[in-house]
Amino acid sequence: MSSSTASWTGRCASCASTLALRAVSLRPKGAARMTEIAVGIGAGAASFKAVALGSMLRKAGYDLRCYLTPDALGFVTALSLETVTHGPVICDVRSMEPAGPSHLLTAKSDAFVVLPATADLMAKLAHGFGSDPVCLAALAAGGPRLFAPAMNELMWNNPFVQENCARLEAQGWRRIGPEHGSLAEGCSGLGRMSEPESIFAEIEKALAEG
Repeated sequence: MSSSTASWTGRCASCASTLALRAVSLRPKGAARMTEIAVGIGAGAASFKAVALGSMLRKAGYDLRCYLTPDALGFVTALSLETVTHGPVICDVRSMEPAGPSHLLTAKSDAFVVLPATADLMAKLAHGFGSDPVCLAALAAGGPRLFAPAMNELMWNNPFVQENCARLEAQGWRRIGPEHGSLAEGCSGLGRMSEPESIFAEIEKALAEG
């Protein structure tokens, strides 16, 4: 782990509780609870789009909390997410153990969305792993669960990936995409993650349907 990544990880662990409590303290006394969205962020070229999605959701009036896999910090910073979401950003398992403070549990969230859902992350989610903050959050998630796959076309068409995708959908997860378009490798194909606007629309649809 690089020194910069370690620095961000330490920052996440130390500030998560403070940010969550600050968000609660700023809400007018007696105000109704806002709808809360938990966002799980995987490690991939599309990770940065989580910042745009977080901004859209926050502007629409949703409370947010973010969970990152360790390698996701190589693609998006905790500070960027904190700035746009005004909520806790969890980057390491230590800050969640034994199950995390009650205000960090996804069981209280109204929806849980994972993006980008890489081949590795999909496999872990499909088989109930709890080895990183995103997977742990998924195991406790309440309400609709959504995932937005992102990978190159060869990986997307791999039988193991398709099996894990089908397994997630059979467990009640809602798939968003992927789309056909420009990929990180510089070619075009099926596997591009859906744009934040599309993911936002699917989250609202899932919340409306319950």
